[in-house]
Amino acid sequence: MMDQEQQQMSVYLAVSLDGYIATTEGNVDWLHHINGEGDNGYEHYYCGIDAVIMGRNTYETILTLDFPFPYSGKDCYVYTNSRYGADEHVTFINGTIDNLMSSLSTRSYTKCWICGGGLLISELINNKYITEFIVTIAPVILGSGIPLLTGIKDFQSLNLVKTTRYGQFVELHYDFTTE
Repeated sequence: MMDQEQQQMSVYLAVSLDGYIATTEGNVDWLHHINGEGDNGYEHYYCGIDAVIMGRNTYETILTLDFPFPYSGKDCYVYTNSRYGADEHVTFINGTIDNLMSSLSTRSYTKCWICGGGLLISELINNKYITEFIVTIAPVILGSGIPLLTGIKDFQSLNLVKTTRYGQFVELHYDFTTE
C-alpha cells in the first residue's frame, strides 16, 4: 500500500437519496433537475486535484455525452482489463487494484479523484486505499440504477469532516478513520 499521507485518494460524486450514482443506463440527467447553487462546489474541488481515475464503464459513458471530454486539463487514467495503452484522453491501467495504485504512486500527485464507478470505488475501499469520501446527496429517489457501493467486504468507519448545503443538495465530506 502506498503512503497515504503523501497521496490522497478522494471519491467525489453525487448520489440519489436511495444510493444510486446513475440510472441503469448510466444516465445522470436527473442531477440537472435539482435546484443547486452555482456549480455546487465542483470547481473548487476540481482545482485541488492532480489526476482523475475512473473505471471503463464511466469512461465510455463520458465519451457518449454531447460535449468535449471534461477532464482534458488533468492526467486521466482508466482502470480496465479490456483496453490497453492510451488514447487522446486517458491512459489505461490494467491488472489488479494494487497495479493501479502502484502505477499512481510513481507519480508526484497530491490528490487523485476517483470519479466512478461504483465497482472501482468499492474495490478501492475494500483494499483501504480511499482516504477521503465526498458525497453530494441529491433529493431524488431513482428506484433502481447503478449503486454507489457494491460488494463492500468489511465494516468501514468514517469521520464526518463537514457538511455543506448547495441549494437542495447536501454535501457530506468524510475522512476514513485509521485503525
